[in-house]
Amino acid sequence: MSISRKKRRSRQVSAEELNVAPLMNLFVAIVPLLLLSAVFVSVSSIDLSAPTRSESASQPDDFVLAVRITPENWWVDARGDGSVAVERHDTETLWSVLDQHHQERPEHTSVLVACAENVEYEEVIRVLDVATLAGFPDCALVGMDAAPAAQAAGEQP
Repeated sequence: MSISRKKRRSRQVSAEELNVAPLMNLFVAIVPLLLLSAVFVSVSSIDLSAPTRSESASQPDDFVLAVRITPENWWVDARGDGSVAVERHDTETLWSVLDQHHQERPEHTSVLVACAENVEYEEVIRVLDVATLAGFPDCALVGMDAAPAAQAAGEQP
């Protein structure tokens, strides 16, 4: 009886090797398929920079153009020319107002874009794009508090 027990144990101890070839074949087929189906996104950037002292010295009239983005409207503020309200998402009107300022002062290439905290990112990018297309490649992005901006524009909070 002891011999048959040893034979049973020896049969139980031996294990077969796993065949991983089908799994490797699956990976070889799936990896190129996933790479081909990946979406390739083109990345673009907007150069944001504040005007330097040399630029401000070359513009002695102290002209400052700013676009304020509030949840209600867009405001185009030009020092000495007053403020112009533009309805949100009306990029054509914003472009025409900015283009008019660019035609009046073609040497001025900078604009400040001030936005409230609760403004969506896409809206800020849209305004920056319109400012660049209107002839203001030097854009500086600054933040603002919505309540003081509304009071400065003469609105009731």
